[in-house]
Amino acid sequence: MSLEEGAVPGGARCPACEAPLFVWVETDGWGMREDQVIDRCENCGLAVPRDAVPSAEQAAAALLRETNGSATVGFRTPNAASVQAWFGAENWAAFRPGESELLPSPRAAELLLGKRGLRVTAIRHLAAPGMASMWQTLLNLLTFHRNFAPEALAGRLRPSGGKGRAAYAIDVIVTVLAAIPTAMLAVLIEGGAVLAKRGGVIEVSAEREPADPAI
Repeated sequence: MSLEEGAVPGGARCPACEAPLFVWVETDGWGMREDQVIDRCENCGLAVPRDAVPSAEQAAAALLRETNGSATVGFRTPNAASVQAWFGAENWAAFRPGESELLPSPRAAELLLGKRGLRVTAIRHLAAPGMASMWQTLLNLLTFHRNFAPEALAGRLRPSGGKGRAAYAIDVIVTVLAAIPTAMLAVLIEGGAVLAKRGGVIEVSAEREPADPAI
């Protein structure tokens, strides 16, 4: 069966390659986890929130929002085609509570930048940021709350109610006990992922395509 045959009639299309989008992560009704549905393009790997699928122009602008619009641009982004995205799924650390943003793969980034007249010149898989993200992804597999430690330290996550306080306390204990073992495992797994060009965080460099010479 082709992607088109399996697609929902009239469903959203990928802003990068216009292929149909399919559900990838669904956490509706998961209690401690926020309700969320993430769709993914099986053709180019782009991941987007179902309720906020951008246009091609909006998606390209989102990737370039922290650049200055010069002829040469560079930015960092989570990699939706990474090992940690694959096995983390709804526990992937790149899914930050309260945020709705697209998560590109290297191929999707190349396609979206091409719509802005930019040619990708290099894609680096960053070891240190990727290991940090892998570490948090592994911890997310063990805790009730996603990204528990950074959210709690930032003051965005507080215990509330009987079950909420119990879950919060358990997450504190689990995070403390599992911190070192998961950190060691994260270094090993993400190190291999980086070598295989499947790292969790990528740095994309691109330059503007030269204008066609006048005929």
